[in-house]
Amino acid sequence: MNPIWHRLDLNLLRVFDALMQEGHLTRAAERLHLSQPAVSNALARLREQLDEPLFVRNARGMTPTAQALALYGPVRAALRLLQDGLAPEAAFDPALAEQRFHLSMNDYAQFALLPSLLARVRAQAPRLLLQVEPDAAETLPTRLAAGTLDLALDYLHFEAPELRYEALHQEELVVIARRDHPALSRGGRSITLARYEAAQHVTIPPRAGRGSPLEIVLGSAKVRRRVSLFVPGYLTIPSVVAQSDLLGTIPRRLAEACATSLPLSLVPLPFAMPPVQVSLIWHRQQDGNRGLQWLREQIKGAVRELTTGA
Repeated sequence: MNPIWHRLDLNLLRVFDALMQEGHLTRAAERLHLSQPAVSNALARLREQLDEPLFVRNARGMTPTAQALALYGPVRAALRLLQDGLAPEAAFDPALAEQRFHLSMNDYAQFALLPSLLARVRAQAPRLLLQVEPDAAETLPTRLAAGTLDLALDYLHFEAPELRYEALHQEELVVIARRDHPALSRGGRSITLARYEAAQHVTIPPRAGRGSPLEIVLGSAKVRRRVSLFVPGYLTIPSVVAQSDLLGTIPRRLAEACATSLPLSLVPLPFAMPPVQVSLIWHRQQDGNRGLQWLREQIKGAVRELTTGA
């Protein structure tokens, strides 16, 4: 057994957890209902027991060291297991709930879904706080396990048995081009595979060391796409395409929404591709979380409104 375990005061891990979440000594003390000197003394004891500085002070608060970042996931997961084991899951009353839920979704999902979701949440749970996090796929499983992320909307599937998936909706992809683009057929209603391959494209970069569903299909079909511009998210692509000779391949709903205000043509992909499956993703430790159960239902309701045009 690790000798550190024998001398470690487990109460100090709650202080570490609060400091990691708040990044500030005073705010961590308020979260723990302790005085600032008490939290400072606890941090000093934890540093001594672990023989690791854990945090570096800066102008805005405290920055965790690399060792603290590595330690945080296991500590957060262990604290959550203890909390769940020692106390039954509390009932969730949306009208009184004051929780903060952390969601991960890309810019297109925010654009399409957040207005309807926010209206639902505000009508039923006016004190609830939603915080949208970046859809950094490389850290998504570890953030879900640590509890720093509650729920994700994503098309990726991770080989992690502790993650739960629920199919949410499917997205059809289309090609967009500026009106009168020379690669389009006469009338701007289609594009050939040869012209699709010959054109220059704008797209988002690969995520989590893997391609998107589109890249997977392109690879299996041996279709070569000449990318000349990578942008961080989908919302930039329509405006770039409307003012250049670049082609974009994006979700149909986004393309249709942008075509109402931009000079864009929408055409089908020149190869077979099934719709992209988007899922709700959460950690199995959150199966019994009544608040997240409620929030998942609100998200599904908002998606139904979006997909049926309600």
